[in-house]
Amino acid sequence: IYHDADCDGPGANSEGLWLLDSNRPNTTAKYDLDGDGRCNYHASSNITVFQRVPTSAKWHMFCGAEAGWVFVNLTLKEASDKDPAGSTVISSAGRGGIASVAALSLAIMQALVA
Repeated sequence: IYHDADCDGPGANSEGLWLLDSNRPNTTAKYDLDGDGRCNYHASSNITVFQRVPTSAKWHMFCGAEAGWVFVNLTLKEASDKDPAGSTVISSAGRGGIASVAALSLAIMQALVA
């Protein structure tokens, strides 16, 4: 998860987005942090606070060919022994980033189906 000021580089799309992407961002680039020249990602949120990962926000997420792009409300938090049984916890593993895009996508899709 990272914030990109312009995911396809300078030009038409200048809206900054929080992105859930499988590509590691270039931390020294000013825009198009994954360097692909296009806005290709798993999910995005246009929440305007970019200094820290939004802990609760609406995300636009690709949920496979059948469901397509859907809006989901996500709350991200650190995992804890105190989380209630049956809750879906999406953890940053203490390093400021999601440990696995696949694990996050699976957790979100399971929460949507439940």
